[in-house]
Amino acid sequence: MKTLIFDVMLNGRFVCTLRYKYCPLFPIEIDELVKLVLSKRPTLKGKPFRIAF
Repeated sequence: MKTLIFDVMLNGRFVCTLRYKYCPLFPIEIDELVKLVLSKRPTLKGKPFRIAF
């Protein structure tokens, strides 16, 4: 298992940094990352946040 560390941005401003564990044998799907962000930060639901690697 590897860990992907990424930042969540909202309107060009930093919101938080999250970690996502994944297996390098399988591709990372953006939908899974969006679900992770919304589960950790439910206040971002419906807002145009951006995931910055």
